Amino acid sequence: MPMFAKLKKYFFIPVILIVFVGGGYFFVKSPEQPSLTEVPCAFCNATILANQKFYEDELVLALISHRPIFPGHCLIIPKRHAERFEMLTNEEMTQIGLVIKKVHQAAMQEYQSASYLLLQKNGREAGQTVPHVHFHYIPKQAHDASVLVFFIKMYWSQIKKPLSNFQMQTQCKKMQAAMHTDCADETL
Repeated sequence: MPMFAKLKKYFFIPVILIVFVGGGYFFVKSPEQPSLTEVPCAFCNATILANQKFYEDELVLALISHRPIFPGHCLIIPKRHAERFEMLTNEEMTQIGLVIKKVHQAAMQEYQSASYLLLQKNGREAGQTVPHVHFHYIPKQAHDASVLVFFIKMYWSQIKKPLSNFQMQTQCKKMQAAMHTDCADETL
């Protein structure tokens, strides 16, 4: 019995700390954050585009994510700066859909993906951090069915170091080659 009491004591100390620290998150006012329109747009930055872009047409770009959740994690964005989905033209929406399809075909070839997740956020309250419409294309392999593993990898991707320029260029070349192969079979 004394061993159980000792374990119980050591269990409750971290729980109490977590409750106080986590509770502070809800009750302490966070500092004012700039609106998304005041944040510089990474997707309008020529250097970022040069390092991450693997596909471009007249309306849409496809980029390698610098903090991938899974290998092959890409971003599909309109070339024109638009902050939210509802600001896109019908042509841009259609073209983004076609590019997502092509990116998936290339990712199946390069990363042996079976399925994929599309994620798109509108506004700071929804978690949007870059003030430019972008779709996260996150490929999943047949054995990647665990939702828990996905969430762990999603949070880990934000903590770990971003890909180096060399790593991004390597992935860009792979996806460009796969996109070019697919484009020979079918045009957008």
